[in-house]
Amino acid sequence: MRQSSRSKSSPGISKGWKVLSLFSGGGGLDIGLELAGFETVTCVDNDPESCKTLRHNRPHWEVFEGDIREFTPKGQFDVVVGGPPCQGFSTAGKGNPNDPRNFLWREYFRVVATVKPKAILLENVAGMLNKKNAHHIQEFLESLRSLGYCATYGVLDAAEYGVPQHRKRLIIVAGLGWSPTLPTGSKHFVSAQTAIGDLIASTDAPNHEPNCHAPHVVKRWSKLAEGEVDPNYRRGRIHSTKPSPTIRAGGGHGPRGDHLAGFHPPIHYSLPRQLTVRESARIQSFPDSWIFCGSKTAQGRQVGNAVPPLLAKAIGLSLAEGLSARYKVTSKARVRASANAKSASTEEATV
Repeated sequence: MRQSSRSKSSPGISKGWKVLSLFSGGGGLDIGLELAGFETVTCVDNDPESCKTLRHNRPHWEVFEGDIREFTPKGQFDVVVGGPPCQGFSTAGKGNPNDPRNFLWREYFRVVATVKPKAILLENVAGMLNKKNAHHIQEFLESLRSLGYCATYGVLDAAEYGVPQHRKRLIIVAGLGWSPTLPTGSKHFVSAQTAIGDLIASTDAPNHEPNCHAPHVVKRWSKLAEGEVDPNYRRGRIHSTKPSPTIRAGGGHGPRGDHLAGFHPPIHYSLPRQLTVRESARIQSFPDSWIFCGSKTAQGRQVGNAVPPLLAKAIGLSLAEGLSARYKVTSKARVRASANAKSASTEEATV
């Protein structure tokens, strides 16, 4: 699945829906929406390395680097999107219900209440629906309803939307006075080998620097069959003919069960090493043209925390269809106003 070096919007989708992106991270949600015809205007994130990545790849985006609690939106936006930190909700970690990051969705809602966009999109781990976390989503949905939003939500597996990875995420979409729908997936999966097979021989792909593992690790991993897990490091070799398991941002575990710092993705399906940042990014469906900045650990964190762009594109296409249907009169008026502004004559523009 060699990625094109240039992102192209889907045919038939007109650009123009202005996006305010919160908790933007490495930009996966935003470039996916870009592929669906949306236009990101402003990004908000407190991670310096993620902000470097956003500025490097899209210099025209406005990037607010800092605490979202200090962010005040300026201007008008059609859509507010974002994925508040999910470590407290995640089933992969301790899942502490009292983690202060669990409450950052309230900052997301504060911005929504200020901007009053036509639609919102929120992404989080499926664990947000667990019984111990359910009060958060219920409070969020009730808050949206109080502003006149109609919400739809569900758990989507990225593998059903062209992403070579099983990654289940909670997706909430809501419209101001209307109900968006979620896209329907497909069981025609993309395999890991299809996604990253050509990178085995690549020496010039960006963010593609293989780790040099200790000889005993290389020896042990050389014996692993596809799908087999190394009990010492609790990491498995991915299948070549199936989608990869979820790429995670956090460190793995050592032989004594201690937490390892850094980026520790799964093991390559045929090589005795872990996936590189670029291979992991391909598994997440990022195009090779999207360059990750910072240390390898920072790059891996951005990849592992990201919304897969192709999943975001599918959601965006569905959302754009709903927006166009709901605001078709407004859209025509926009086109007419734009044509009038550009015309030097006084003749009325037609649409």
